[in-house]
Amino acid sequence: MRSAKISHGSTSRLVKVLALVLLCMFCLPGISASVDEISFESFIEKHGNGWIDWDKGLIYGIGRGYPSKNRNNRPLSRGVAGVLASGSIVKLAAGIHLDDARTLETLGSGRVTIHLEAFLKDKQHKSTFVDDGRDPYYEVIHVASMKGVGGLTAKLLDHLSTDPSWRDFPVRPLKPRAELDDNDQPWLVLDARGLANNEQVQPAMFPKITSETGEIIYEVQKVEEAALLNRGLMRYVVSDEPLSTLRSDHRAIDRLLAKAGIIFGVDEARAATVARSLQVPVFPAKSSVSKNRKRKKRERYIVTDVKSVQGLAKTNLVVSAQDAMNLKDEDASSKILQKCRVLVIVSSPIGGIEGTLPTQLAMNSGAM
Repeated sequence: MRSAKISHGSTSRLVKVLALVLLCMFCLPGISASVDEISFESFIEKHGNGWIDWDKGLIYGIGRGYPSKNRNNRPLSRGVAGVLASGSIVKLAAGIHLDDARTLETLGSGRVTIHLEAFLKDKQHKSTFVDDGRDPYYEVIHVASMKGVGGLTAKLLDHLSTDPSWRDFPVRPLKPRAELDDNDQPWLVLDARGLANNEQVQPAMFPKITSETGEIIYEVQKVEEAALLNRGLMRYVVSDEPLSTLRSDHRAIDRLLAKAGIIFGVDEARAATVARSLQVPVFPAKSSVSKNRKRKKRERYIVTDVKSVQGLAKTNLVVSAQDAMNLKDEDASSKILQKCRVLVIVSSPIGGIEGTLPTQLAMNSGAM
């Protein structure tokens, strides 16, 4: 009898445990869905020898150095890999779209790439020794910025703003990069995800925004230099978040910009909470909470549909005539365009954007 009672008690406990496990299993999807409901990622352009992050404005170059080809000397092989990584950045930069018709490679009949290597400043991002058992090698990744005083944008600034024909990189000294004092101002969010497959927007350093009537409302010649150097003309991110949510819930875009390293228009405590959850650095807003309260009636973001793309490289974004008029009015008030507060959301391509190198440059790429 006693053993029977024990068996019955054990069975009862087992049933309770199983019921609890099943309950947890059914609850898990709801729990996990609430942890990270909004997903935003950098717009990545992939190449065989590196990639370009069009959100953060960074160019990553990859180089490999094989001890078997360098007298079995590991330090020498690592050095060779670093040189090749820097060379990869130059090759990737040369193929970047400047606007709807030009790349760096096409400027000055190819002379730009000769100067580019001397002006682009890169640093080591990662170094790894790969022992694959057959032919081990060092893989070194370098990174260079398109933004800032030492970035690629600064090197092209004078040329693109004034001179229609290429002569040389500018030598005008630029002021050190300073933080922009417009953290409490609205941002423009351009939704370019509803375009046809053959009209997907292509990233560029200096794209334009035009109206359906052909009027140019945003281009490099119309923005402030400090804003261009700090932010770039546009930032590109990937998201599957519905447009209705972006229009109705400003917190969704708060998370987008927090993940991109942009914190503004919120009190410091909230900014810190968002940043910690997304593991990004905190840049305290310069405006006070009282100022933010005064601006509650103002929209934090202007979410606008992109109607189509234009240009040979499909880099220019077209908005409706009414949206163009509204943006011009907003720019007169808050300098939303002059301060380069522009973000473009694109669809998520499978495996990123597969880029290709210019033919003559691709022939010169490789590992040593």
